[in-house]
Amino acid sequence: MDIGEHLFRWQEVHLVHFYIYFVISAFIAFYLIKKSNSRYKFEIFFLAFYLLTGNLNEILTIKIPGLSLFEIQPRRFLFLMFSFFLVRKVLFSREKIFFTTNGKIPWWEVTLYAYFILFIVSQFANISVIGLSNIFVNLSYELTFLVILLSLRLMANDESYDVIGKSILIGATFSSIIGIIQFLIDPYFLRIGVNRIAFGEIFRANGIFYQEHLNSYFLIIAIIWVIFMFKNKNYKLILIFLFSIGVILSFHRMSWLILITLLTIYFLFIEKVVIDRLILTGLCGLAVILAVYILYHNDIMNTSLVKERLSDSVGGREGYYTMVLENIHEKPLFGYGGRNNEVYYSYMLKITRRIGRATGVEGGIHSGYLTTMFYSGIPVFLCFTMFAVLSVFYYAKLFTKNIFFAIPFFIAFIFLVGNLTNTLTFPKHVGIFYAIHLGIAMGGKRKMDLSQSEYQK
Repeated sequence: MDIGEHLFRWQEVHLVHFYIYFVISAFIAFYLIKKSNSRYKFEIFFLAFYLLTGNLNEILTIKIPGLSLFEIQPRRFLFLMFSFFLVRKVLFSREKIFFTTNGKIPWWEVTLYAYFILFIVSQFANISVIGLSNIFVNLSYELTFLVILLSLRLMANDESYDVIGKSILIGATFSSIIGIIQFLIDPYFLRIGVNRIAFGEIFRANGIFYQEHLNSYFLIIAIIWVIFMFKNKNYKLILIFLFSIGVILSFHRMSWLILITLLTIYFLFIEKVVIDRLILTGLCGLAVILAVYILYHNDIMNTSLVKERLSDSVGGREGYYTMVLENIHEKPLFGYGGRNNEVYYSYMLKITRRIGRATGVEGGIHSGYLTTMFYSGIPVFLCFTMFAVLSVFYYAKLFTKNIFFAIPFFIAFIFLVGNLTNTLTFPKHVGIFYAIHLGIAMGGKRKMDLSQSEYQK
């Protein structure tokens, strides 16, 4: 989807609001960098700005007419910036570069590298379908995940990581407040993307993102930061409440499920709230939901949330998944290369009866795992799935030893579960968030391992 074209369809949108927000975000990013002792001010400034602006920064895309390969999008800018950083750090830095401290590479990392190797093979195997120029575009999107991860790992700089965390919290605060305004006052306020209905004529809250599920996942990530990094309980509860409101107003079911799981773990096992109080709070929340349902029953039953998401009709996601499983045996090794094929077109047209879905202009398979399988083949799918599973177990083990790894553990859990019903693959926004946190976790572990080895000496 071309975000810019979608945006300008809405006459209610005021571009001046976006540019004011960009100026505010740039000022905040500059302030955070100026106050920090980060050794990597240039890279962290732009990463902070990226986190503060969500998908709104798509407006800042620099386009060269007729040359899509040279279109400078925010994600592509991050790819180029961190690629230059890696080259400078590895080839021209006087520092000794160690990618491991004990000579061992965790299995999740092995499957990640295997994924990228097989993905590249799959792309070139489907060159007749994809086209050479599009292959390079796809590789730049995919490899952004890897270059961000490796760059933040090599930084291993607490001051830089602190700026990233603050940027996430400030960005989430803005996104929640903007989402509340979109839901209660002006549905087009800083709205850049889709306008899915919540109920009646009320839109779901997108915040600073172009889809509601990206907004909710970003807010959940911010909640994780608050839970494990904030010491002041009053501020902690206020931010958790604000971000939770933003998640609720997204009307995204999987996000609700993940949020409930996260808060249950937090209040039951970390804050150790008495279980009867937790049950009472849950019953009060259920009573509020039932009251809203009774009052707005007709509106709710006629929304897309019920008709498209909760029903078992032919237009549901079951049809997408069936398409993949019934046809992957035709091209098991390298997949179909993308949406530009007869199988995708005919099945999507039959399922949705919408040309936009059938031609791939909008929509998708709505599962990161099955999307990977259909587009790139079973070997790539297996590596992707193993990476998602193994990274959760790896950081769960580290989490029991050090609270620092709680954040990457829960974000790995979001990535694992979220990909069941959403496409949260590496080029997507949530994939970028995951790369950032994996890089921070790997850099933090590297520092700990080095300090332990020095202590043992």
